[in-house]
Amino acid sequence: MRPAARDWLDRLRRFSTEHRLSRPQRPEPVPVETGTGHFAGASLSPPLAAQTEILAAHAVAWGIPTLNRLAAAFPDGAIVVTTSPPGLAPWSDLISRLPAPIAERVATATEIEYRGWCMRSPDESHELHAVVWSWIKAPLPPQRRPEFASFPIPARADYWVLRYGHTTADEGDHSADLFAWDGAVATRLASGITERFHSRG
Repeated sequence: MRPAARDWLDRLRRFSTEHRLSRPQRPEPVPVETGTGHFAGASLSPPLAAQTEILAAHAVAWGIPTLNRLAAAFPDGAIVVTTSPPGLAPWSDLISRLPAPIAERVATATEIEYRGWCMRSPDESHELHAVVWSWIKAPLPPQRRPEFASFPIPARADYWVLRYGHTTADEGDHSADLFAWDGAVATRLASGITERFHSRG
């Protein structure tokens, strides 16, 4: 990895750590990037436990192959994985099991941390880093329900969207999977969908 990319990545890691430590204590704290493999703790609420399971499975099936491909195609740069807070621990655990030359080039961050860091240290052309994302928007706002009318769910249920993709200097791709959350179980309704619009919701 080029020294400039290593420096950018190391500073992102410090920024992410400081961001998490500076946040007020919450009943379900944002996991720290530990790589310990303990991410499905009984203390998580049912929605967060379900999101953790979805993100962990997605990291195995889609994320690690994507990381390996990007690491080979972009050998001199850093790679950032952005995910929802419930995905930090499973992603970190999987990254820690990658061969060291790849693992040392990859950092995890929440989407908020990544965006905040890019405001401070821009790399819009992706000369220093590639970004991979796998995060859940849950629940979708009620005004977006009509967008998914072809996948009807009970009025008491919520739609969740798992958004994933990657961007490098040379390529990019994005997709989404749609889930229904009934308060106890998350059920996949569709894979590989394209959302009609990307609003704040």
